Amino acid sequence: MKHTFSLVIVDDIPAVVDGIAHDLPWDDYAIEVVGTAYDGLDGLKLIQEKQPDIIVTDIRMPKLSGIEMIEQAKQSGAKLIFISGYSDFSYAQQVLNLGGFDYILKPFTPNELLETICRAKVQLEKEKESRHHLMDVERKLRESMPLLRQEYLNLLVRYSSHPETVKEKWDFLNVNMNDHYFTVFTVEMDNYYTNKAGVSDVELQRFSLQNILEETIRTFTGAVVFRDDINRFVCIVNDRADDNEEMLKIAEACRENVERYTRYSISIGVGTKVEHIHELPITYQQAMYALSYNFYTGGNSVFAYPIYAENHATYVKFSSEKERELVYLLRSGATSKINEVLDGIFSEWKDSQAMPTPDKVKMFWIELMVNVRNAINEDLELVEPHFFDRKIHKLTYDTDSLTELQSIVAEICHMYCENIGKKQKETAHVVINESIAYIREHLHLNASVADYAKQVHLSTSYYSNLFKKVTNQSVLQFVVQERIEKAKILILQGITLQEVAMEVGYEERSYFSDVFKKKVGMTPSEFKKQYQN
Repeated sequence: MKHTFSLVIVDDIPAVVDGIAHDLPWDDYAIEVVGTAYDGLDGLKLIQEKQPDIIVTDIRMPKLSGIEMIEQAKQSGAKLIFISGYSDFSYAQQVLNLGGFDYILKPFTPNELLETICRAKVQLEKEKESRHHLMDVERKLRESMPLLRQEYLNLLVRYSSHPETVKEKWDFLNVNMNDHYFTVFTVEMDNYYTNKAGVSDVELQRFSLQNILEETIRTFTGAVVFRDDINRFVCIVNDRADDNEEMLKIAEACRENVERYTRYSISIGVGTKVEHIHELPITYQQAMYALSYNFYTGGNSVFAYPIYAENHATYVKFSSEKERELVYLLRSGATSKINEVLDGIFSEWKDSQAMPTPDKVKMFWIELMVNVRNAINEDLELVEPHFFDRKIHKLTYDTDSLTELQSIVAEICHMYCENIGKKQKETAHVVINESIAYIREHLHLNASVADYAKQVHLSTSYYSNLFKKVTNQSVLQFVVQERIEKAKILILQGITLQEVAMEVGYEERSYFSDVFKKKVGMTPSEFKKQYQN
C-alpha cells in the first residue's frame, strides 16, 4: 500500500496559502494537505495537532515568525521548507540551525515549490525505509537474542577467551546475572534415549525442565540456564559462598523439584567456583567430569567435582584367576555359573571407596571381553558374525550405567557359552552316534565300556558321561537293549536259541534266557510261540 505524506502550509498571505493548498495536484504525488494557517500562533497549534511530515512556512508572520513557530513546535522529523521575500543570509543561517530542508525566495513558481516538496517527500521515504529496516533488524535481533545467547554461552563454557572481549559480549547479550563468581551445573535427563515420546512431548519436557531449573536456582541466586545437548542443560550460577555446600544444596533442590513435578529424573554434576567469566570452561569441565559418575547410580543423583577428582588415578584391576575361571566356564558351556563368576569380578572393585572413572571401568571390561574372546575364539562359530563388534561398540559409546554394562557383559558371555555348548553338543552327537553304530555292528563281541571308549579315542569316564548325556542311558543299558532287540529278530527268523545267544554276545544260553526274560517279561520260547501264533 502506497504511503501518503501529510503537508501543513503556514503564511500570512491567504492567496499564497490557498494557491499552494488547492492549485497543485497533491493526490498525484501521494501528498495530503492536512491543514493551513495564516499566522505563526495558529500555525503552532496546527503543527502540534497534526504532527505533519512536511511543513511549508513563511519566515516573517504576525504573532510568531516562522522560525519562532518551529522552535516552539519542537517538531522533529518533519521536513521544513521556509519561504521568504527577504534574501537576508541571517534567516538562511537560522533555517539551517533548525534543520530546515530548503529555503525558497519569493516570488517562486508553483513548479519550483512542487519540485522542492517532492524532494522532501523522497527524503522522507528514504528515511522511512531506513527506519523500517532498522526496526526490522532490531526486531530480528530481539527475536534471535535467546538463540544468540545460547550459542555464545555454549562456546563460552567450552573455549578460552580474552577477558575484555568476553565482558563486552556478556553485556551485549544482556546476561541477567552478576559478572563475577560462578559455578557451573551440568544437568542431564536420565534415560533420555529410551524415551519413545513424540517431538512435541519431548520439546514440552525440555521446556518444563528448563523452567524448573531457572525458577529453582533463582530462589537462591542469579543464574542463566541454556541447552547444551539434546538431553543436557548447563546452569551458570552466581556463587559467592566460601564452600561448595550451598551449590550442592541448590543442585539437590533442582533434582528434587524435577522429580516432584515431572515424570522423569535428572542427574547433576557440580563444578567448583571460579571468579571470572573467561574461567567458565574450568568449572564446566569439572561439572561434566562429576556428571559422568551417574554411571554408577543410573541417574537421579547429584555429584560434586572435588569428591571424585581425588579418584582420578584409580586403576581398575581384576584377578587373572577369575579371568581363567571365566574362560574355563565358557569353554565347558557351564551357563549356570557365568553370572556367579562375573559378580565375583565386579565385586573386586565396585564396592571400593575410590571409584574409578566410568571410562576406565568400560575399558577394563572391554579389555576383559577381548581377552576372553581371543582365548576361546577357536571354539566359536557364532551365527551372528558381527555380534561381538556390535556389543563392544555399545559398551564403548552407548552404555550409560553400570547396570547396563553388566547386562551387556553377561549377554556376551552367555552367547559365547551357549554357542560353545551347542557346538560341543553337536560334536558329542557325532562321536556317540559313531560309537552306537560300532556297538550295533559288534553286538556279538563281549566288549567292555573301556573298549567302546577306546574305539572313539576318549577316556572311559568322559565317554560314559558323554554317552549318558546324549542318550539318557548308560552304555551297558544301551548295549543290553540293543542285544535284546536284535535277539527278537533272530528268534523270529527261526535261528536256534544257542546261535541267537552267541550272535548277541552271550556265551551261555541259560544266562541269555535269564536276561531276555528279565527285559521282555517272557522266555525266548514263549516270545517265539506268541508271535508265531
